[in-house]
Amino acid sequence: MTKSRNLPGPLQLLVILWLATTACLAQEDTSAAARKPLFSADAYVAHIRYLASDELAGRLPGTPGGQAATEYIAEQFKKLSLKPGGVDGTYFQPFTIRRLKQLHEDQAAFNVSGLAQHWQIRTDWIPMPFSKVGKIEGPLAFAGYGISAPKFDYDDYAEFDPKDKVLLILRHEPKDEDPDAGFGGETPSRHALFSKKARVAAEKGAKGLLIVNAPNRGPDKDQLYPWRDWDTTQSYSLPVVHISREIAGAILQKAGMPDLKTLQEKLDQDRKPLSSNLEDITVEIETGLEFVEGRNVLGLLEGTGSSDEFVVIGAHHDHLGAVPRHDGNPDEPVIHNGADDNASGTAGVIELARVFAAGPHPRRSILFMTFDGEELGLLGSRYFVDNPTIELEQTVAMVNLDMIGRLNLDHLAIYGVGTGKEFDELLDPVAEKLDVSFKAPSSGSGYFGSSDHHCFYRKSIPVLFAFTGVHEQYHTPEDDWELIDGEGATKVLQLIHSAVNEIANLTERPTFVTEAEEQAAREAAKKDEPQADADKEAEDEQAADQRPTRPGRPRASLRIIPDHAYDQGDGLRAMTVIDQGPAAKAGLQDGDLIVRIGDEPVSDVYSYMEALKLHKPGDEVDVVVKRNDKQLTLKLKLGESRRRPKPKDD
Repeated sequence: MTKSRNLPGPLQLLVILWLATTACLAQEDTSAAARKPLFSADAYVAHIRYLASDELAGRLPGTPGGQAATEYIAEQFKKLSLKPGGVDGTYFQPFTIRRLKQLHEDQAAFNVSGLAQHWQIRTDWIPMPFSKVGKIEGPLAFAGYGISAPKFDYDDYAEFDPKDKVLLILRHEPKDEDPDAGFGGETPSRHALFSKKARVAAEKGAKGLLIVNAPNRGPDKDQLYPWRDWDTTQSYSLPVVHISREIAGAILQKAGMPDLKTLQEKLDQDRKPLSSNLEDITVEIETGLEFVEGRNVLGLLEGTGSSDEFVVIGAHHDHLGAVPRHDGNPDEPVIHNGADDNASGTAGVIELARVFAAGPHPRRSILFMTFDGEELGLLGSRYFVDNPTIELEQTVAMVNLDMIGRLNLDHLAIYGVGTGKEFDELLDPVAEKLDVSFKAPSSGSGYFGSSDHHCFYRKSIPVLFAFTGVHEQYHTPEDDWELIDGEGATKVLQLIHSAVNEIANLTERPTFVTEAEEQAAREAAKKDEPQADADKEAEDEQAADQRPTRPGRPRASLRIIPDHAYDQGDGLRAMTVIDQGPAAKAGLQDGDLIVRIGDEPVSDVYSYMEALKLHKPGDEVDVVVKRNDKQLTLKLKLGESRRRPKPKDD
């Protein structure tokens, strides 16, 4: 006789059914959690809405809006419990930006020996936005128009030594009766430019310039040159102050000289120098100018402890600020919010930090950082690699996000894939799994060096650079958050997250590949797949052409990336010579110091651009460079770049 089982009663059946249902629901919840996207378009766009708001006024370095942006980023890093990666236990790495200046009126003062008048800044005098930062102090001299133009038989410096003097000079140039004259006509020659006058005076040893409006030009108006923050990116070779005719008249009268109108008329008629020392008169001027302080923002996510190496994820947080439109009134500033350029990349760094901080942490540590001063010439990233807050030698890769907010334009490019031997095989399966397609231009393509990753690449660190393409709102006030493709950006971030996770967990660090090695590999591949390689080169060219050139360039171009951080005043250093460009074909090399183009000396990026403005694309010129203490003359045929407006310089 067999025993029968004890069958469950009604209550037991209810308990069993409840447990089974709960288990199923839990399993469904777990599955749903697994399917939940890592990135939220709403959270991503929320960061951009703040960073690209009018409240931050375009995030120009050193401005309240720029400071607010860095405070916001640091606060996000703090909320995620990232360790401060900056200096002195903070999230910040401050540095001086020598391409922007601020005017502190409370520190400004204008004094002339023997004159008791109180001269008011902005009313009677003002430092010019192009002025070199520093004090003006020394004996005063009158130097006509401050022009040396032997070609036109005019030289204010003939038989006059301006060394160690402060020069009082007239604005413009001697007026000619012929309106079409090449010197003194209706169209001013280059000798009338402030930059040219400052350069000549500095080369002759002057200590500063006081410029006054010539009475024959707008005699009823004596307006001072306007102080505009957006004009301060250029600094001349010496301090320059614009003064009123009233100040100039008082100085000339004190010195026993003829009045300004008499001097100007005699110079215009006779074309002979009237330069002379103003005996016993000295000036002491505190310009009130200071360079702007920028700051990078850094937060560190420590790895699991099994590696002391780092991966850097970065983006620049700065933009243009409030500046005139390219095609608008040059005196009317408009806020350029820079939603895609580059609030989109900055928001991406914050969101990547959030996801990585939630875990699991990879083997290697990740340094999340945003750079200041990128729009002014990669200044923040350049400062960091020269003054790292971590062991730069332990940095295995850098991933840069610059303009990732417009995937709907279908132009996703990942630059730098060829800089890491393992990157190609690592990225392709990740992209395929996520169903994200991208182009991978070579590191020799034109745009490769135009964002912050390039500074790391120059330190032999493999890099990846995500970029969704240029658009008609680029560097315009219309680059606003409403145009951001939030859903598309989350796909880019998912791709970057997976790639970084792979890199951060590799057993061995990625192998750095130089541009020459990459090019050699491409040449080898061309023999096997000539048509595929030709198609790839066409894609590279198209991707490299996606973004316009930076502001302020003349039409003619050498196709180099200047080293904006080099400010020795003895030339322009070529940070990168673009492959297959005019300079590269002529033999110019990275690190060469350009000291002359044609007949024009080059002392900095601005004299370099002024020299190029004298030529047109296709012109053949001699370019003099210094390389390893040797001077070389290279002959090259100038290429073409797009021109954008500059502040008035006469």
